[in-house]
Amino acid sequence: MHIPVVPPVPLSDAVLVERIAALGDRAALAELDARHGMTLYAIAYALLLNPDAADVTVAAALREAWRRAASFDAREQTVGRWLAELTRKAAHDQVRRSVMSPGGLVPLLVLT
Repeated sequence: MHIPVVPPVPLSDAVLVERIAALGDRAALAELDARHGMTLYAIAYALLLNPDAADVTVAAALREAWRRAASFDAREQTVGRWLAELTRKAAHDQVRRSVMSPGGLVPLLVLT
């Protein structure tokens, strides 16, 4: 007799954020990175036009998501939009830091 293997149902993005907030679930953060990382990188790269700076920006946004997971409210926005906002803010911060440091990243776009 063959018993079919049923793959697990993937958790929603909002549940992943809840797991980060409640359990400190690193696997949940890794899953969000796997799902949204390329989009976040595209946002960061479009703003900074620098691949290294885009990588640093995405890492900073994910660290901020880890810190702020408990304050995320799925009734107000999607996880993707929240992560995108964190990425844009991290890119702004990256430009601000680079403008203030000698020899830092020269922003190719003025961020508003």
